[in-house]
Amino acid sequence: MSDSTPRTLNGFAQTLVRLGIATEEQAAAGLAEAAGIDMDLDEEFEDTEELTFLIGECGLGFQTPEKVSGDLEDGYEELLTEAAACSGGSVVVDDVALVKVANGDGEEDEYLHFRRNGRSIWHGTEHLSDSTRYMDWNAAMDAIGDLVPGKDDPRAFWQLDEDSYDAWWLLLTPEQAQGLEEFGLPMPVTLRNRVRDGKPTAEPETPEWYREDDRLHASEESRRCLDEWLAPMDAALDRWRTAHLPGDFPFDHSLDSLTALERLVLDRFDGLAALEAAGEDEFFEGAIRYVGQTALRLWPCRWTYRHSDDDSSVFANEPLIRSNTPDGFGGGFSPDYVLRTLVELRTNRGMRERMESVGEGAEDYRKALGARTRGR
Repeated sequence: MSDSTPRTLNGFAQTLVRLGIATEEQAAAGLAEAAGIDMDLDEEFEDTEELTFLIGECGLGFQTPEKVSGDLEDGYEELLTEAAACSGGSVVVDDVALVKVANGDGEEDEYLHFRRNGRSIWHGTEHLSDSTRYMDWNAAMDAIGDLVPGKDDPRAFWQLDEDSYDAWWLLLTPEQAQGLEEFGLPMPVTLRNRVRDGKPTAEPETPEWYREDDRLHASEESRRCLDEWLAPMDAALDRWRTAHLPGDFPFDHSLDSLTALERLVLDRFDGLAALEAAGEDEFFEGAIRYVGQTALRLWPCRWTYRHSDDDSSVFANEPLIRSNTPDGFGGGFSPDYVLRTLVELRTNRGMRERMESVGEGAEDYRKALGARTRGR
């Protein structure tokens, strides 16, 4: 369906009002600003992207700059504050900061921190240097997505210009976005909600807090599957130990016990074909449980589960281990995957590295919290 509205400033303003994106007063103010710099309000534009500057003149939306005008931290704060304001008050941003943490390589890792309606959110960042004033584009896009209202609000952030640099963005319903596409705007990028409001009642940063937060934001089927996996844990491991492990196996959830387990797994399965032929093998399931429970003893982490109707979704529909940290610090693995990789590659290096990422994520988060506290 095409839009017959003329591709003029007047036509764009009329479209914004018709779609409920702008009020009559906002559109009039924007047109007055354009007329004030001697622009012809009825000139036809072949490239409709040249009209999007009117968004700013109307006092709507926000722009993603190619580079910030001041220092980077102020640039992120301005961008996120303007994006949050599009919600009309349902999303509030504060405590924006770039936090630097010394790493083991003698360099510094950097994280973007902000609070969305009181919930701390972290994203890892990479910048060429402080002086170049270029944002980390991936971190900026992720952070904008975190500011979509969600819940029963159908709106998402839409990019109006083809090129992300200096592009204008609006928070739109699907119908409004379709209307702007019919007007002729490219609308190439959509950012939808990834953060839901609501906080656990447990004390922050405790294992109980993270488990409650998972349940608060997980689907009913995900909660059911996780409960089904966790309920028989002790009995299943006792049965596995009795039925499948030699008497001298060091059943103490240590790294040394993992070395012993690796030898048993490699002796039992000489390749992926043998593992697949075993089907739902009780020994292999017990190994998955033991690897996950060992991680829980060694590092601050928890079991999680994400149900998906899409069987091709990566790491969905299986028990996972996640570090007790915000998502921006990573730290997690699939016990099933690391054991399958062990069988395939016949080496434990990948298994240990993936498991140790849980502890590394927790340590990075501890350092970042300390740096954030000192920086206040």
